[in-house]
Amino acid sequence: MIVSEPLIKSWFALQRQLIAGLQLAYVDLHGSGVPAGALFVTYPDGIDRPSELAMAAELARRSGAPVTGRGAEIADGRAALRIACPLHLGPHADGAVVVEVEAPLERQVAIIELLKWGEAWLNLAIRQLGEGAPVPTFGEVIQAGLDQADYRDAVTAILGLLPARVPCTRVSLGRPRGERMDVEAVSGISRLNPRSKRVRGMGRVMREALDAGTALHYPDGSDDVATVRQKLVRGARLSGLCSIPLIAGVPEPVVLLFEFADDAPWSAEAPQRCSEAAHCIVPLIALRREQGRPWRRRLQALVAQGVRRLAGAEGRARRIAVLTAVVLLLVLAVGKQPYRVSAPAAVEGAVQQAVVAPFEGFITEAAFRAGQTVAEGDLLARLDDRELKTDQRRLRAEEAELIKQHRQAVATLDHGEAKVVEAQLEQTRARLALVDAQRERTALRAPFDGVVISGDWSRSLGVPVARGELLFEIAPLHDYRVALQVSDRDIAALAAGQQGELVLSALPRQDLKLAVTNIASLAADEVAEPAFRVEAELVEPLSGLRPGMQGVAKVAVGERRRWWVWTHALRDWLGLQLWRWRP
Repeated sequence: MIVSEPLIKSWFALQRQLIAGLQLAYVDLHGSGVPAGALFVTYPDGIDRPSELAMAAELARRSGAPVTGRGAEIADGRAALRIACPLHLGPHADGAVVVEVEAPLERQVAIIELLKWGEAWLNLAIRQLGEGAPVPTFGEVIQAGLDQADYRDAVTAILGLLPARVPCTRVSLGRPRGERMDVEAVSGISRLNPRSKRVRGMGRVMREALDAGTALHYPDGSDDVATVRQKLVRGARLSGLCSIPLIAGVPEPVVLLFEFADDAPWSAEAPQRCSEAAHCIVPLIALRREQGRPWRRRLQALVAQGVRRLAGAEGRARRIAVLTAVVLLLVLAVGKQPYRVSAPAAVEGAVQQAVVAPFEGFITEAAFRAGQTVAEGDLLARLDDRELKTDQRRLRAEEAELIKQHRQAVATLDHGEAKVVEAQLEQTRARLALVDAQRERTALRAPFDGVVISGDWSRSLGVPVARGELLFEIAPLHDYRVALQVSDRDIAALAAGQQGELVLSALPRQDLKLAVTNIASLAADEVAEPAFRVEAELVEPLSGLRPGMQGVAKVAVGERRRWWVWTHALRDWLGLQLWRWRP
């Protein structure tokens, strides 16, 4: 059997170097190349959730695509990232690998790429084991590439360590740029001169291999020697070279050029070693390049990849699904729907009566407070009238004395004195009438049936109040209006007479019909964002309403295209920003 447990465990060791934060791994393989037709290997040994991991592996194997989910809890309520990927090991075995990694969700794509790269390495190892060759180890090269933060540094580290593993004298990396080939990096050289004769010759050799679509080397044992390879070998005094293009499995074609000099002479096994090294290292280089690209380039690559999949022969079902979704979206976008302006709203009394202090005094009695209902004439509060009683007794005594003096003047026929006393008597009676009226006003009574919406003096007895000070506010129980705070972006669409609905926080299952009655001309100053006060009346008032209830109102302003409803806020904001920055 070719696929064995030691081989899978050595593969686990490589994956632990590649995937930072790897918590556990589980491999489920079936086929003719495994002992007894089935192989289950775990890292670490003795995992207590084999059935759960086996289920994830079975899902990935059946779907033929990676499956992600939440793994075991690691710390602070966080769960590990679980990824299950299918494994295809040629004719030998088929199955899936499940890993749990302590990593954020953003690393999911990178981990899947590393698992696919590990699958390629495992296939290479199985092929070499079948040929009786030792499994190559590129762990240090891979780790050096992963440790670098920048793509350029990663390429420099990989190419710097690769010659010792092949072995060869120098390794170069090239990428096509239209019809020419750019030599991107060379091991051991920090700065390249792209115009030098040597670099141009390396580019021609790489381009030749890319055009051929297969690995080319020199010497190749034939009489027909390629001119560009022969010139490079003789000009650089090399013993041989091998140029390997990699096209499939990478976003962009890549060519690796291996050069052999006297310190690492050419041998018959050199092309095979170069091919193995290229197939192990190029996926890592492609992954680091993809991670270092700007988000715009990655988005373009994803879109292009999606278009290629849709255009492929196997993408018929996807094309039908995408076409159906596009048609449905267009139908929805072109169709019309009612457009409603939403705004926070509050219930107010249609009339709010203020009860104020008629004169300076002290609160001696308070029978009602905010939230209680009152009937017309109910005593709300009473002011202290002891001083008024004293003034009343004094003025009545003075009135009696003046009446006595007036009678005496009339009896003595002193008409002048009688007139003076009569004037003083009228003045005293006027002052007495004022005091009597003030005594009556010490009792503050409800002007109509309603509810007290502000004022609580039951805990402030004896507190002095000033004349005109607001003591209570009363609103009628069954006569309400709705006040909306409409944003300045939407106020232009509203007009008197428009209909709408109101849903209150206290009554979320009741839709109250309303009609707009008045729109303020000025924005309110007490709110942070500019908003206009819009008043509306309830079409069918509800018995459970109370002034001060809050909710959300939506006013219908007509029909609009759905695409306009979905995008008008963003388009208006962008237009305003463009106008602001336009010279």
